[in-house]
Amino acid sequence: MRYPILFFSFVLVIVVGFVLMFTNYSNPTERLNELMTDEPIDECYDNTMDAWFIEFNNTQEEGVTMEEADKRAAEKALTQFDECKGETK
Repeated sequence: MRYPILFFSFVLVIVVGFVLMFTNYSNPTERLNELMTDEPIDECYDNTMDAWFIEFNNTQEEGVTMEEADKRAAEKALTQFDECKGETK
């Protein structure tokens, strides 16, 4: 009985891995980190980091956990970055 369960678990891990790989799944924090390592330091970069810092501090003052505050701040920073890049194009 143990082997079918192990086989099913193995197949499930493989399927989920491929699904996540092909859907380009990532959370906002990971996307922000990737964006910040690839982008040059310019006005949009500075505005994005300012937006992240302000949102992170505000949510921390509300008593939110660090992980949740980072996620919310990353979402706001990504929105700010997209708006800034849209204006400069």
